[in-house]
Amino acid sequence: MKPLPLIIDCDPGIDDAVMLMIAFASPRLDLRAITTVAGNVPLRLTSRNARMICERMGRSDVPVHAGCPRPILRKPVTAEDFHGESGIEGIGIFEPKAPLAPGHAVSELIARLSAAPPLSQTVILSGPMTNLAAALVMAPEIARSIGHLVVMAGGDRIGGNITPYAEFNVFADPHAAAIVFDASIRTTVLSLDVTHTVRAEAPRLASLRKVPGPEARMMADLLEAGNRLEARWKNGQMAPMHDPSTAVYLLAPEIFETRPCRVSVVTRPGAQFGRTKVMDTERGPHHWATAADADAFFGLIESLLKARA
Repeated sequence: MKPLPLIIDCDPGIDDAVMLMIAFASPRLDLRAITTVAGNVPLRLTSRNARMICERMGRSDVPVHAGCPRPILRKPVTAEDFHGESGIEGIGIFEPKAPLAPGHAVSELIARLSAAPPLSQTVILSGPMTNLAAALVMAPEIARSIGHLVVMAGGDRIGGNITPYAEFNVFADPHAAAIVFDASIRTTVLSLDVTHTVRAEAPRLASLRKVPGPEARMMADLLEAGNRLEARWKNGQMAPMHDPSTAVYLLAPEIFETRPCRVSVVTRPGAQFGRTKVMDTERGPHHWATAADADAFFGLIESLLKARA
């Protein structure tokens, strides 16, 4: 099977780092470019952190393009409390050898998607959606090249994780999320509804620790750091697998349950600012993940790392 061409837009972040590791570890994914956005930490750190993971995974050849340093309209928000001041707790921080790729992330998205055949590209969004939203405003025709958009965003029955209604990625730039969802691109949404059911519990980390090789050790270190930070703020709970769910979904959609829907975003000021609203409809174009097999999720990650050990 030919590897799936993939662009990842992200804001690393511990869980973005794990997601990038999964994407690099799978021979079924052809990660061609990474674009970064301000989110979990400011842009200069998300851009460095993405290049750190590329270097640690032996893939400094993948270009990393820095994008938007702030949301479209709202004041910037970050999440150092959950990711540490560096954005990536648990591993040594260093300045990557490879520099940022030239060109702004928004321009790169437009160029790559404009040159691609219709419905040929897969894009993961694991942070605020500012970069893709700006690209869609500047060049709306690029939507036709995206065959599948996979996003970590929102919450429905479970509510939010930064306010009672809003999930962080959407809350950080709800106007951008509204633009992306309104583009009617085929989109799979991995929200808090499903990511909170897949956590890095101690037995799963113990099993991961048995996998040989530096990559498995690095992933276990990241997840344990995520657990320490999550437990500090969330009554001892272990870290949900938010962003990694995007890459795992591409590799094993059969372990997820989804329902067709149309997603909208509350952008008016008030208590529900940043809330995602989900309207069931057989016509889609969105699919909302509702459940996942957590054991199969971690089993897939272990199998990828074992193959690379």
